[in-house]
Amino acid sequence: MRRASEELARDARPQRLADLLGGLDVVICCGSGGVGKTTVSAALAAAIASTADRRVMVLTIDPARRLASALGMTGIGADPVTVSAARLRQAGLPLRGELVAAMLDQKSVWDRMVERYAPNRHVAERILDNRFYQGISDAFVGSHEYAAMEALYELHEEGEYDCLVVDTPPSRSALDFLEAPERISDFVGARLLSWLAHPSRSGFHAMNFAAAPLLHIADRLLGGEVLGELGDFVGDLQTLYEGVQRRARAVSRLLRSPRIGFVIVTTLEPAAFAEAEHFATKLRELSMPLRAVVVNRVLPGFLADEAAVRAADVLADDHHGAQALSRAIGAPVDAAAAVALGRSYRLFFELAQREARQLARLGRIADVPAVQVPLITAPVSALEGLVQVAGAL
Repeated sequence: MRRASEELARDARPQRLADLLGGLDVVICCGSGGVGKTTVSAALAAAIASTADRRVMVLTIDPARRLASALGMTGIGADPVTVSAARLRQAGLPLRGELVAAMLDQKSVWDRMVERYAPNRHVAERILDNRFYQGISDAFVGSHEYAAMEALYELHEEGEYDCLVVDTPPSRSALDFLEAPERISDFVGARLLSWLAHPSRSGFHAMNFAAAPLLHIADRLLGGEVLGELGDFVGDLQTLYEGVQRRARAVSRLLRSPRIGFVIVTTLEPAAFAEAEHFATKLRELSMPLRAVVVNRVLPGFLADEAAVRAADVLADDHHGAQALSRAIGAPVDAAAAVALGRSYRLFFELAQREARQLARLGRIADVPAVQVPLITAPVSALEGLVQVAGAL
């Protein structure tokens, strides 16, 4: 009888986000820069590992290395590191599963891509040894996002982890991550690359008259040998095109799979919130599954209390307010301090009202669970702070 009552009580509890997402193979946390994606990603992974006996990896794409700080670790590299279960338990989050963390090694991902898609080992080595290759990963928009896609796909295909939680790169737009597969295909197959790789049978100087001034300057600055090396490199790069296209299609299929889920992380700041709305619209257009919205750093609800703001008005506007406050707390209160306190509370009340209006718009983003993470005054770089965020998820 007691067990049945416990089961009924457990079923009556509201389902946590970690429960809703924990059964997925991949959870991708997206949002504009500065909204706390890295902290939320790490906290969500920890929450999933605490609710289910699953091996969970959180993969950060963030080169600022904030994930190690969020997990209370000295450093995280490309090799997966197991987060101490004892430390998490001590901080208030016992694990049922295992939590592993890693950071994207962009160069290694690109090297493996070259080795995978080159027609033979000789071409692969020629690309890897080429001086232009050393900077190619930073030469076009979306390169970091594509490396993230490659790493995500590799880890998913290997199947070593039950759930992957991905912290997407800090981008000027969250959409960069979604557009990365198409951008890399366009880059590798671009007409400009074909033009550079095969200018003509007679070489660069047999170009049409319109291109001659540009080539003359390039030849003088770089030298014909360098231009020839660039042409050879671009020609080799184009041999990867078919493989890159196949992988881009496979990644696109994965991003639309029912085994994957996107989580939009936002704050209630107007710019971040507007981008979250735009991102949700784009996911719908692309038929990619949005599972939840996490609203980070929400002000506590008591700041919107009407009775409290009336009291603040008295402190700010009535010269008797300081006397009333002194009697209430049994200690003298300076009149100027009482006015400042009242005005400060009114300001927070206005901010809380604005946030309430923003929260009311959440239904327009998508018909998915919306989870609020309260503003935490303790530093979230500490493991205890991350555990507090995990508790909200």
